[in-house]
Amino acid sequence: MQVSIIIPTKDRGSVFDEALQSVIKAIEGLDAEVIVINDSKTSSPNIPSVWNNVILVHNPKSGVASARNLGASMSQAEILLFMDDDFIIPPDSIVRALNVATHDSLKIHLFNWIYPPALQQHLTQFQFGRYLIAQGFTSVQGWLGKGWREDMVFELKDGASYFLPIRKSIFTEVGGYNENFPHAGAEDYDFIQRAKEKGVRFYLDKSCTLYHNERDRLELRNWLMRKERNGVTLQIAVSFGHEELALNYSIYKKIIMATLSKAKPILFWFLKLIPNARMFDRLYFSLTSLLLSIYLFIGYSKKISGQ
Repeated sequence: MQVSIIIPTKDRGSVFDEALQSVIKAIEGLDAEVIVINDSKTSSPNIPSVWNNVILVHNPKSGVASARNLGASMSQAEILLFMDDDFIIPPDSIVRALNVATHDSLKIHLFNWIYPPALQQHLTQFQFGRYLIAQGFTSVQGWLGKGWREDMVFELKDGASYFLPIRKSIFTEVGGYNENFPHAGAEDYDFIQRAKEKGVRFYLDKSCTLYHNERDRLELRNWLMRKERNGVTLQIAVSFGHEELALNYSIYKKIIMATLSKAKPILFWFLKLIPNARMFDRLYFSLTSLLLSIYLFIGYSKKISGQ
């Protein structure tokens, strides 16, 4: 078997369906298996029975780290390909990933990604959508910021597991994903830093572009709640020795942030009053960034059992 594609998913509905359909097209002609790990305790994705190379497994634990590890433990191929459940991939993407992974096991190419064109157009129609565009959340270039380079392929300081090919032997040597992370977030950073200690190098490869289809995650409150969970994972990562990820708050800033945390309803009320017109975007963006800081602070400051 050439590759085991491992896709954790949780309550993504048609977004996951579109991602899986693109995978099925991309593995045509390949000896491949797709292992879907359902991390939801309330629903299950619908896998057509005709796709006999797709395995659906329910995660007895919880969290994307444990889901990925479970998928890896069940895989039959030497090449693992971890993929997020909201990526639509081009037909040649898996072959491209395999070519790199088999050529040099210590070089991992992460492909470029952007939001689908139709979704990008939709985002321009409302304030939070324009905020996501302005802050660079709709492309890997925006996420990398100053780390972006014009080279077709360039080395990364860290990365993510949205479409990550790796040899199973190296994955085992690294120790898999740390299941102490209860949510998606810094578990990727932790894994990649441990992989780098084993000599693995990560690159961004712009020769292939994936579509990151987050069309079901365009509601501000839910987006902020995810950022709060990201704050939790940052706190955990720091406790594991990743001090470079620490969010340092002076005593005065802690007092200010704690006070602002109690004022969230007022801030949301102000946001609702702002007309959906570009001339007011600067005000809307400022309040949304303030809320983002508040939610990160809440997550980072949350008391976690066992920590």
